[in-house]
Amino acid sequence: MKILVLFLLVCSLISISGCSTTPGDAALRGGQPTHAAELYKQGAQQGDAIAALKLGLLIDNGSVSQSIYGEAKVWFEKACELGELAGCHNMGVGYENGKSGCVKDLEKAKQYYFKAANLGYMQSQYNLGSFYSNNYFSDDLEGYKWMLIAEKTAKECASTPLCQWVMDDPPGHRNKLSSRLSAEQRSSIEKAVNIWSPHKK
Repeated sequence: MKILVLFLLVCSLISISGCSTTPGDAALRGGQPTHAAELYKQGAQQGDAIAALKLGLLIDNGSVSQSIYGEAKVWFEKACELGELAGCHNMGVGYENGKSGCVKDLEKAKQYYFKAANLGYMQSQYNLGSFYSNNYFSDDLEGYKWMLIAEKTAKECASTPLCQWVMDDPPGHRNKLSSRLSAEQRSSIEKAVNIWSPHKK
């Protein structure tokens, strides 16, 4: 689980900082993280969810001072509230691992993962399923459902390493959950997942 979380955070930082046009990106690419943080903060305060997420990531990886910009969770929460699912996911990661300014709280982590997962965010779908696989919460049917949904989502981007990783499921969460269910239970969940679609706003 922790391997996936770290991998997801690295991937999200690379993809976010490398290919969008949020004010502040040019400063970051130019090696000026503090200037980038100022621009991201301005954008976030004006309702830019991506700017809020990027500021949280800068704080989280130590590129800018938490004492100046606050804890990463403040900006991840704002991004989440503004509709950026990666912000919700990073709040889940924070509460799962007691980082980004969050105190470890698996119930809160589950709530944030569910919010993003239910709207189609693959990483949260996978992490949510793994919670049940690891017996953080007792509901193998629910866990198996989310692992299959994550796999289904990953198939849409199978050519990318992250999606392939989710499909391969190296930790074996999918099989672990499957082994704890009857054939009838598995069949019922698989049918439900076949018609599942994200609950878009």
